[in-house]
Amino acid sequence: MVRLRIEGDSADEVKAVTDTIESFFPQHIVFSPVKEGSNPKYSGQQKFFSYATLQLNSPTPKNS
Repeated sequence: MVRLRIEGDSADEVKAVTDTIESFFPQHIVFSPVKEGSNPKYSGQQKFFSYATLQLNSPTPKNS
C-alpha cells in the first residue's frame, strides 16, 4: 500500500491532476475531496491537497 498526496496552489489545479491520475488507475486509486491546508504557520498562503491510497496486488517474488 502506498499513500499519495497531491498538493497545489489552487483547488482546480489539484482536482485536474487527481482526475487525470484516477483515469489511468480507475480500479486501484480514488482521491479524497480537495481540501485547503489549515496550518496556522502558513496563514494566508495555504496550499490545496488531496490524498489517495494506492493498493496494487504485486506478484509474489519467485525464489531463484
